[in-house]
Amino acid sequence: MSDRAKGNAALLLTAILWGSGFIAQKIGNTVMPPMTFNAVRMLMASAVLVPLMLPGLRKSGYFDAARNTKETVGRRYRKSLTAGLICGTLLMIGTNTQQIGLLTVSAGKSGFISSVYIVFVPLFSVLIGKKVSMKSLFCIVLAMIGFAVMSLEGGLGGATPGDWLTLISAAAFAAQIVAVNCYIDKDNALLLSQLQFLFSGLMGLAIAIPIERPDAASLMAGIPVLLYATFVPTAGGYTLQIVGQKYTDSTTAALLMSTEAVFAAVFGALMLGEMMSAREMAGSAIIFAATIIGQTEPRQKGAKTGAPDV
Repeated sequence: MSDRAKGNAALLLTAILWGSGFIAQKIGNTVMPPMTFNAVRMLMASAVLVPLMLPGLRKSGYFDAARNTKETVGRRYRKSLTAGLICGTLLMIGTNTQQIGLLTVSAGKSGFISSVYIVFVPLFSVLIGKKVSMKSLFCIVLAMIGFAVMSLEGGLGGATPGDWLTLISAAAFAAQIVAVNCYIDKDNALLLSQLQFLFSGLMGLAIAIPIERPDAASLMAGIPVLLYATFVPTAGGYTLQIVGQKYTDSTTAALLMSTEAVFAAVFGALMLGEMMSAREMAGSAIIFAATIIGQTEPRQKGAKTGAPDV
């Protein structure tokens, strides 16, 4: 098997694992309150990243006072905390609105509505001085038509609160991606991931404890699904993404990872017995088309189609 084929297989497996994550979240809602589930999941993900993050920071000397000026180290500490707080807040909003939305929305429907974040990213990029192309605007409109077909049967009142919350989560995820791009550099990627998980978990727990009043019994009952959500879609999925993108061009990678929503629908049907109506499937198809069009770039003459030389 060629490196390109291996990369494509890794990214397809990534999409499968991410799609299965919606099932874990859906099951999580049956054993513990949604915001509590998310907070604990984020804190566990933060802890998992610590042993991966620290060796990289030591190797790069990111905070090493002997290899950097005092001003540089201080600036990096401030940047890291600011990035963790901003990205973590947006992540907390996105994951909690998605998780609460899953109380009334099927896993497959949540997967497709959540995927709208892909076409929202260019819109939020305006805030950092980037222009929105006509293709991006077309894709945003197309995705909103898909959402309307899927959720607005009989008008605005046809959508459940979960539909709107999931759409809000897509907007929050898009804003989080733009924020990450503003703060990330070659030496702080794992640090930023760990800090955003940490801040998201701590803030989510501060909100969940007084509102949901979680008890030890629900936490113990949720351990199996929490472990799955932490290690399989999160640790496993993101690791495979990194491996796969080394050997696959960016357009192919984006298209393969977009199938996450499809796998969420498939797993929802197979494992939870959730069947989408014809109207929901039509809306899903329109949203999926919008995300595909939004990520497909015209191939330039003479451009290589395979993996980069290594």
